[in-house]
Amino acid sequence: MSAATVTDPSTPSTADLPGLFSRAIGIITAPTATFAKVVRNPKVAGILFLVGLVIGLAQGLPQLTERGRAAALELQVQQMERFGMTVTDEVYQQMEQRSRSSIGAITTIVGTMVGMPFAVVIITLLLWVVFNAILGGTATFKQVMAVVAHAQVIPAVGVLFAAPIMYARGVMTNGVANLAALLPMLDETSFLAKFLGMVDLFTIWWIVVLAIGLAALYKKQVGSIATGLFVFYGIIALVIAYFTAG
Repeated sequence: MSAATVTDPSTPSTADLPGLFSRAIGIITAPTATFAKVVRNPKVAGILFLVGLVIGLAQGLPQLTERGRAAALELQVQQMERFGMTVTDEVYQQMEQRSRSSIGAITTIVGTMVGMPFAVVIITLLLWVVFNAILGGTATFKQVMAVVAHAQVIPAVGVLFAAPIMYARGVMTNGVANLAALLPMLDETSFLAKFLGMVDLFTIWWIVVLAIGLAALYKKQVGSIATGLFVFYGIIALVIAYFTAG
């Protein structure tokens, strides 16, 4: 076999890569085939910009309306109280005044687009250490980052799905497709409610897609990678639920 026909995922290829929007759609409709092309010719910047823009706009634009501002303010207060902070009337009034400007929406959009690359780099670093340094893989950091970045299309779909529902309800939450939302009779401050709130259908989808991408890159079984990712995420969810439960 000639060198030109070798498809070692550790060596970037100049093979044709679908366009940005084609890749985004492919991650949803045909992740295995899409990742097979992404790992041969890894691109990161475009998909990160697209995902960050979509999530930022979906979360920020509703805050330009009265209903959206009120919902965002309520969510912010709830998050502060969950971490033990006391929101006095004076603090609430100051937060309400700031929410009436467009600063909140702009901050959300810009913050998401700036924060997304940092989050992707952190996830990439963890996966690269596990699969390369510990398990002996040979993929480059850029290839792993390309897989992680493209997998972020799924959380973006989740935000697009949740945004109109939350706007219609006038209440913003951390998700509308988690198991806690399906069991409203649970005490919101209980350990079980906190844990089930971390079990989001779009998060499950994201983990599966991420496993498909890593399997394409490292030539491993999707099932074994997905199992490891689910176990790791489950541990994180348990820890967060334990420390945030009332």
